[in-house]
Amino acid sequence: MTLQFNTGASWYPLFMSMSIFISILSFFMFLNFKLLTIWLSLIFFGLMSFMWYRDLVRESLYVGSQNLLMILSIKLGMVFMILSEVFFFVSFFWTFMHFMFMYSGEMGYVWPPVNINSVNYMSIPLLNTLILLSSGCSLTISHMFLLMSSQQMKSYLMYTIFLGLVFTFCQSWEYWMLDFLWSNSCFGSIFYMGTGFHGIHVIIGSLILIIVFSRSLSTSISSINNIFELGSWYWHFVDVVWIFLFSEFYWFSF
Repeated sequence: MTLQFNTGASWYPLFMSMSIFISILSFFMFLNFKLLTIWLSLIFFGLMSFMWYRDLVRESLYVGSQNLLMILSIKLGMVFMILSEVFFFVSFFWTFMHFMFMYSGEMGYVWPPVNINSVNYMSIPLLNTLILLSSGCSLTISHMFLLMSSQQMKSYLMYTIFLGLVFTFCQSWEYWMLDFLWSNSCFGSIFYMGTGFHGIHVIIGSLILIIVFSRSLSTSISSINNIFELGSWYWHFVDVVWIFLFSEFYWFSF
């Protein structure tokens, strides 16, 4: 590990920003059933993420250019990203609470609005809550074994990934069973936006943990401590967001 290192110029932040901007535009086009642009934007975003991650791994393992200051900077960047995600989801919670307490005659003076059958929180939502809480516990145990340099961390990490995939399957099954659509009042729009974006975050978190698991198979356990810590922060953030989603979107609306 070098005492001082200054990163060179990189085009990745610009390309990532462009891909996110194009993804947002493609999302509105997706509402009009134009699927090609959103698939192209997602492929471009995934490609840029992979290349950026590849360069970070090369700098840390082979070049040895990541010093303590750079590692702290990466962790600080992760903290700011999670804070921005907090405000992102707060907007959905705020909007949902606004319509829940300020319902009008167009909704039948009830919440959920007339002709909207809310989801029973004691069914799939409760199961998903238990799944995510269990995954958070298994990830914490895996991190504990990582600090002990024990190979058992791989088993608990793989179990966490499995629970994340089960959650994604259950959420998809719930969407398939719902009897209201995106266009069915503000309730349907906010519900699908909030739970849908959370589902995307679960998928991203699962991909991060899969990368950590693959790294643990090809390198020493101690070399993945930093990326494991960042991935665990992200996963626990996803857990906390789901608890608020479950309480507000399912429990309070049943």
